[in-house]
Amino acid sequence: MEDHTMKIWRTALACAVLVIGTTASACAATPYVSGSAGIAMLEDSDLGHGFTLPYDAGMAVALAAGLDMGNLRLEAEVGFQENGIEESDDLEVAVTTFMANGYYDLELPLNPIKPYITAGIGLADVNAEELAFGDDSSLVLAGQIGVGAGFAVAPMITLDARYRYLMTTDAEFDGGPDISISSHNVMLGLRVGL
Repeated sequence: MEDHTMKIWRTALACAVLVIGTTASACAATPYVSGSAGIAMLEDSDLGHGFTLPYDAGMAVALAAGLDMGNLRLEAEVGFQENGIEESDDLEVAVTTFMANGYYDLELPLNPIKPYITAGIGLADVNAEELAFGDDSSLVLAGQIGVGAGFAVAPMITLDARYRYLMTTDAEFDGGPDISISSHNVMLGLRVGL
């Protein structure tokens, strides 16, 4: 658990550095909105005592609004993912995230492709109602890191492909075990400047 928490705090520090470094540029920023969808591959949750909870691949969606300051971007994002439990038709875990993300876009001369790195910090509402825990949701600290690339398809419109690793502190439920949440998400979306 300590190692997982340290990863989240490192993510928070990376995000804070991006925020501090971009404050002076915010006045010249271009606002944008974005939406994306993709595959969420939730890692097995550690239930303790050698037991794990395995998941099927699921779906993930995200909506965001942000400010583009050239090479740096800041945004607020709401995301949702849902993963079924392996070998079960009706059991699932849903995660709703509320994140503050920072991006650093890498410039490639004369190239419509712009790769980037990203980090974010926020909260996640982990819902496990179907697992018959006494308290069916848990609000926990969340962080994410990732890489991606934007492809300019028209003025002010960018096709965005990304990979993100999402992690949270352990979700705690009355009447059930704590469960660890970490997910590899691959997503495709559009970013539109305003």
